[in-house]
Amino acid sequence: MNILLERYADVIIRRALRLEEGDVLSINTEEENSDFASLIARKAKEITGNGSYIQNIENGKVTETTEAASDYPIDKKPTALLYLPVYKDYEETENRKLYSAPEIQKYRMLSDPLDNPDPSIPFAVAPVPSLSWGKAVEDDEDEALCYSLITELLSLDEDDYLNGNDDEDLLLYECSELNRKKLVSAHIQDEEGTDITFNFLPGSEFRTTHISLSSGRHFTPTVFSSDIFRAIDRTSAEGYITTTRPFMLFGKRIGRMSLSFRNGKITEYSTDEKSGDLMNLYLSQDQNAGYLSELSIAEESTKASSIDYFALPEWDRMRGISLTIGGPRPESLKTDAARRNANDSLVTLSLPIGSDTTVITAYDADGNEFVVAEDGFITEDD
Repeated sequence: MNILLERYADVIIRRALRLEEGDVLSINTEEENSDFASLIARKAKEITGNGSYIQNIENGKVTETTEAASDYPIDKKPTALLYLPVYKDYEETENRKLYSAPEIQKYRMLSDPLDNPDPSIPFAVAPVPSLSWGKAVEDDEDEALCYSLITELLSLDEDDYLNGNDDEDLLLYECSELNRKKLVSAHIQDEEGTDITFNFLPGSEFRTTHISLSSGRHFTPTVFSSDIFRAIDRTSAEGYITTTRPFMLFGKRIGRMSLSFRNGKITEYSTDEKSGDLMNLYLSQDQNAGYLSELSIAEESTKASSIDYFALPEWDRMRGISLTIGGPRPESLKTDAARRNANDSLVTLSLPIGSDTTVITAYDADGNEFVVAEDGFITEDD
């Protein structure tokens, strides 16, 4: 087994899921990832003392459940979940088609329901290197590129690849500081073509992708995390933005795009013809697809920021500052009123706008001004 996959498995179970003694892991995957699933099960047993369930999935349904790395039947329900998705080749889009939720999910644009309950056990989604993923990043590449991306992102070629607590502590501290300021609005401006203002959604707060359970356990569902995010009032955005990094739309790599907003909604956009057709298709999926819904902040000094394109939206939005249209992540919605008033859309799309020239200025209810991000870093301006 590839030594990088060995280390990747370590990161998944020790840094992302943070398995503990007595845990039972359930791994959902497809047949082509079975060897990697078995490797993870063996490594999990070193920590938990228990075997793992491996659930084989075909066409979105579990077809078989086996017990791995166990000398005896497992008599305990799963206490942690892992999904190893198989990166699929994307079908060509059809103009004016309204896609179903499962179809949108295949394009990695399905938003989470706004009333999603808080998780009760650790879970993670870990992409596995494959030819299809490699081709999605660069047409003439293969799965070796995926190994390079994961190695760089997770520092798998370094001796201390399992050390990630400092990053988590910093993100949690920055979230706490931002929430302490009780910010209600923000203005983003840069030299690349962005000048936009918006209000934060009342009843929302800044969150990070690191999740803390009521039991006190921590985990990272995206394996890697560097972002802080918060929901935006859906009718408040005014101004314009220009993307600064590639992003994925209906499985295609999209380059530069400029978009204007009024009363929170996209009013016009400019890009090349093919990208414009895909954006038009996206906006036609439902009436709320074009409303600005979330701010995500990641510093320009993270491992993700140095990578041009992952072809994975959950990692692409961690390369810097991004603004989401469509559905926001429900984690930052802290009240019932926030969940009712958040932008409810079937689709979601993060647009990368950050650079080292970006300045985010935010304001509290009394009009006090705070520089939230500048020179590629989250600031501590009081």
